[in-house]
Amino acid sequence: MKRTFLLAIIITFSMAVDSRSEVNFDELNGSDLGMGIGARAIGLGGAFVSIADDASATFWNPAGLTNIKSNQFLLSADLPDDFSASSLIYRPSFSELEKLSFTVGLSLINRLRVKGDSGDDTWSGYSSYLLDLGMIDVEEDFSGSIDSKTYDTRLSLSFIHPKYRNLSIGLNLIHLC
Repeated sequence: MKRTFLLAIIITFSMAVDSRSEVNFDELNGSDLGMGIGARAIGLGGAFVSIADDASATFWNPAGLTNIKSNQFLLSADLPDDFSASSLIYRPSFSELEKLSFTVGLSLINRLRVKGDSGDDTWSGYSSYLLDLGMIDVEEDFSGSIDSKTYDTRLSLSFIHPKYRNLSIGLNLIHLC
């Protein structure tokens, strides 16, 4: 019995270690939604959008911030890659804002890193698409090396409509640089 249990644990951990290699960031075409934020949200996949009740809701579904009942802080990093995120959620305790479940969120996200050298070739095709997502403006016939990062700052506001209590409204103001 102990041997079987030990074998099951070893197999489980070895599968978990290999599962990291299943995600190929080059195939995500720079989509930070493919990378995800928050361990729980990533584990639940697309289902998290419907519950979105923690600090990562600033990323997945800002209207879900109304489900949060306290102030929260989220810090997430993926090493050795340059992708990281942090979020701060604030629930004011003023009586009028509390009735609306008014919530403010602020997120800072390192979205995309483009680093490479085309040598004598040009950055065209697939690489050009990544450059567009990274908001890097280069001439079509540009060749050489690029090292660029794209940052995302989000201010999220959410509240419950006073007349329609089942309606949560969320707004994300996103600044990319």
